Amino acid sequence: MFKTILVHLRGTRADNATLTAAYGFARPFTAHLEALHVRPDFGAMMARITYAGNQEDPASVAEIIEAMQETAVQNAQRAAETHASFCEKEQILKCEFPPGPGKLNAAFRETMGNELEQLIEQSRIHDLLVIKGDKNAGGLPSDDIGRLIVSTGKPILLAANLGANPMQTVVVAWKSTRETARAVSAAMPLLKKAETIHVMNAEEDGQTSNCDGILTQLAWHGLNAQAHRIEPSDRDPAHAILEACRAASANLLVMGGYGHSRVRETILGGFTRSVLEDASLPVLISH
Repeated sequence: MFKTILVHLRGTRADNATLTAAYGFARPFTAHLEALHVRPDFGAMMARITYAGNQEDPASVAEIIEAMQETAVQNAQRAAETHASFCEKEQILKCEFPPGPGKLNAAFRETMGNELEQLIEQSRIHDLLVIKGDKNAGGLPSDDIGRLIVSTGKPILLAANLGANPMQTVVVAWKSTRETARAVSAAMPLLKKAETIHVMNAEEDGQTSNCDGILTQLAWHGLNAQAHRIEPSDRDPAHAILEACRAASANLLVMGGYGHSRVRETILGGFTRSVLEDASLPVLISH
């Protein structure tokens, strides 16, 4: 069950979609929404520049930092205002400490530091992390999302520009891997709220996964799921699954997140990257 959900707010136009998705997932569980905005640590940034012996004109560097600080202040203010306005509109109670009022509630918190490092650290003490992709709309770029997927140890909900729909139709992109198995386990509270569950498997690298076992597991949980083998044809498997999600009017895609970390970078699997870049519905990912 999701009782504490971390919601990443950047102070951009992506925040409304993030809050809307988080609200839609929190409402059935009367969960606590912990909104987090991370301000850059400009002191640490200046220290790194000085340590690296940057050859730029000090006055120019100071001017750039000052402009960035002004932007950071504006972003922080927008994040707080967007959160307050959303809570007022949806009549969400404000509560900072447990046990809470027994109803859906929320709090806003601001911290300072490296955005990804703070999200990784804070997500580990919550049940779910909600973020927004689409860098052009003010969300996180795919590479940053990839690092979160492989580093947090918790399920991540990738918000979409959709309303707070109930979880009527859920699609599980099934592969017999530990990543997908963990994603299904993480999504079980949501699957139990769904009216329709589709388990879809697409051929990838000439291989498919049998769905009988996962159907049996879901049946033991009292869940009736339908299995579908998706033929990619001339499409890649990820886009074949996404097209099948649209055809099924799915509200949520559950999938494993594939990738690994190297020094200073995260290498995502092709299926995962394609979904991150092109999904038009909320995606629950677990690594």
